[in-house]
Amino acid sequence: MKGLLTLFKKELKEQLRTNRLIIVGGVFLFFGLSTPLMTKYLPDLLKLGGQDLSAIFPPPTAAEAMLQYASTMIQFGVLIIILVAMGAVSRERESGTAALVLSKPVGYPAFIIAKFKAIGFTTLTGVSLGWLACWGYTYLLFENAPAWGFFLQNALLMLYLSLAIAVTLLFSSLFRNQLAAGALGLVTIVVLSIVSSLPWVGKYLPGELISWGNSLITGEPASAAWGAAAVTTALIVLSLYLAWTSLRKKEI
Repeated sequence: MKGLLTLFKKELKEQLRTNRLIIVGGVFLFFGLSTPLMTKYLPDLLKLGGQDLSAIFPPPTAAEAMLQYASTMIQFGVLIIILVAMGAVSRERESGTAALVLSKPVGYPAFIIAKFKAIGFTTLTGVSLGWLACWGYTYLLFENAPAWGFFLQNALLMLYLSLAIAVTLLFSSLFRNQLAAGALGLVTIVVLSIVSSLPWVGKYLPGELISWGNSLITGEPASAAWGAAAVTTALIVLSLYLAWTSLRKKEI
């Protein structure tokens, strides 16, 4: 693919120059460190506040801390990644940078895929830091922290976040307004998450990846959601394809 490596290097430098790599890594690291702490000491904090809920809620466990981290990442992680990706194309179209880059011997597919890979690298860095911090701190605060199950759960989380990147890049290619691109990307992910709760069809949609990941942590028996993983991968590919084909038809 013509110009992909050059564009990828350019996008990586952009991630570093704008401190997005540092910010995303720092936010994921913060949640990775703070979630086990909150899970461990929240009952004690409630007691200090005069609320003893120990009779209602069981003592916190390692699995609970990891499940809480995954839940946090589904909410805040998706939002952070969409904020990073929403202006990737629309901002360059508005400033004229996209026209300058695409006037050189590079293809539209390379232009989009380079952005997807660079933002994906930033996301992977954040997920890795959050995973290591959360598992390490959970291991120190609790017993029997399931390392392998938590690793697989984060791998599924990375696939889910990759879908958020691809969908947001699609809307960023369709609209010059990056706020519109971000809002539509977020709405799409939320709608997919809601539809994933429906019977029959839900088990083949991206939201099922989270349920699968949670079962890997708790050890509860659950069917592997390979269908959902395949559909999520297909949606990523389709979003990237529509992004570069729609961009090719527009006036840059």
